[in-house]
Amino acid sequence: MTLHNAIGIRMIQLAEERESTVTEIARRGGLKQSTVSEIMNGRSKHPKVSTIQAYCNGCTITMSKFFDSPLFGGETKEVNE
Repeated sequence: MTLHNAIGIRMIQLAEERESTVTEIARRGGLKQSTVSEIMNGRSKHPKVSTIQAYCNGCTITMSKFFDSPLFGGETKEVNE
């Protein structure tokens, strides 16, 4: 699994935990729909730290909590595209 895939999956998990949608959380964090779509559709291979922080703000969690998941504990591979 690539890192950007893991980030997209984690965004979905956090939205489901909050009985919300990724779009609603992103909006609360001040992100544009297009930014979220690029991450979710795999077009954004290297999401910015500020984007992940904004999503965390929308979830009212820390970045540590975002990355506190088995998705990030195993092997991830980075795609150089």
